[in-house]
Amino acid sequence: MEAIPTAAAASDALAQLERSRAQWSLLDALLRRLVTRLTYAADGRGPALDAALATIRRQVREPVGEAELEPLLTELGEAIKALDEPEAAGGRAPDPLPFTESLSVGQMLLALVDRLKLGDEALDRLEALRQTISDSTDPGTLAVQAEAIATLVNRQCERLTEARDAAERLLKHVTEQLEELAVYLAREDMSHRDGASAREQLDQEVLGEIRELESEVASACELGALQTQVQQRLGAISGHLKNFRQREDAREREWQARTEQMSQRIRELERSAQAMETSLRQERALASTDPLTGVANRLVFEQHIADACLRAARSGAQSSLLVLDIDRFKQINDNFGHAAGDRALRIVAEQLRAGLRSDDLLARYGGEEFVVVLAGVGAEAALRAAESLRRRIESLGFHGQQRPVRITLSCGVTVLRADDSPESAFERADSALYRAKRGGRNRCELA
Repeated sequence: MEAIPTAAAASDALAQLERSRAQWSLLDALLRRLVTRLTYAADGRGPALDAALATIRRQVREPVGEAELEPLLTELGEAIKALDEPEAAGGRAPDPLPFTESLSVGQMLLALVDRLKLGDEALDRLEALRQTISDSTDPGTLAVQAEAIATLVNRQCERLTEARDAAERLLKHVTEQLEELAVYLAREDMSHRDGASAREQLDQEVLGEIRELESEVASACELGALQTQVQQRLGAISGHLKNFRQREDAREREWQARTEQMSQRIRELERSAQAMETSLRQERALASTDPLTGVANRLVFEQHIADACLRAARSGAQSSLLVLDIDRFKQINDNFGHAAGDRALRIVAEQLRAGLRSDDLLARYGGEEFVVVLAGVGAEAALRAAESLRRRIESLGFHGQQRPVRITLSCGVTVLRADDSPESAFERADSALYRAKRGGRNRCELA
C-alpha cells in the first residue's frame, strides 16, 4: 500500500516546483536574449531570412505558444533553404556580413534615431525614418536613411552654430555696454573731481575778495571811496558765483544726458540678458525633454539613476526603479497608424506623470517604454505605486479612428541595492518586466 504524502512532503514538493519554475523562467529569459542576439548575427544574408529574423525578434519579446512558433520555424527553414540553393535562383548568395556590421546597420540606426533630440519640427521626419529603417533590410535603403539622418544632424548643427553665433553677438553687445558703463563711471568720477575743484576755486576766489575787501576797509580814508571799493568787490564775488553756477548747470545737464543714455543702455542690456536667459532655458529643456511626450528623456534618466545608485552606496538611501512597457503597442501603430500611436504615448505619459509625486522622476526610455525612479520608497510601496499606475492606464478611454482602444501596460519593479550599478538595477527591473509579460501582461512584478 502506497504511503499517503504528508503535508510537509507536499510543501517540499511545492517549494521544489516553485524553484524549478523560477529556474525555467530565468532560462527562458536568457534563451530569449540569446535568440535575439543570434538573429542580429545572421542579419544581412538575404531579404527573406532578414524578414524571418525580424519577425522572430518581435515575437520573442512576448509570450509565444507552440501554434505561433510552428509557422515561424517553417518560414525560417524556407529562408535558410533558399540561401543553400543560390544557383537555382539564378544568382549568387550574398556574402554574409561580419557580426559587427550586421548588428550595427539597422539596429544602430534605430538606436541613433531614438536618441536624436531635434525639436518638435523634426518629429514627423524622425518617425518616418524610424518606420522606414524598421521595415527595411536592404543595405542600399539603409544607406539612404543613414544619409537622411546625417542631413537632420547637420541641420541641427547649423542651428546650434546659429545659436552660438547669436550668443557671441550678445556677448559682444554686453561687452560694449560694459565698456560704455566703464567710460560713464570714469566721466562721472572726473566730473565729481571737476566739481570739487570748481568749489575749491570758488572758495579761494571769494576768500581772496573778502581779504582784499578787509584790507581796503582798514586802509580807507573816505567813505565814498570805501563804498566804491566794496561795491566792486561784491560785484566780483557775484561774478564768481554766477560763473560757478553756470559751470555747475552745464555739468548737471551733461550728467543728466549721460545718465539717461546709460539708463537706456542698461535697459537694453537687461532685455538682451532676459532674452538669452529664456533661450538658454529653452535649450536646456530641449536637451533634457523627450520631444514627443514632454517628459524627461533617457539622458536625464541615466544621470538620475546613476545619482540614486551613488546615494544607495554611500548612505543606504532607498530608491526604487520601475520599468513600464505598453502592451501590444505595435498593434496600435499597425491598426490605427503612427499618429494614433504617438497620441497614445503622449496620453500615457501625461497620466503617468499625474499619478506620481512631484519629486519622482518619469522618463521615456525609448519606443513605448517608460522608467520611473521613486526616491525614498521601498519594495512594497514601489509595487503599490506601480499597481496604481497600471490601473490608471487601464482605465483610460482612448480612441483610434473613432474606435475604442484598450491600453494596458506591464511593469517591472526593483529596489536599488548598495552594490547596484545603473545597469544591474535596470537589468533586474527589465527581467521583472519580462515576467509580467509572460504572466499575461497588464500586471506588475517585483524583482
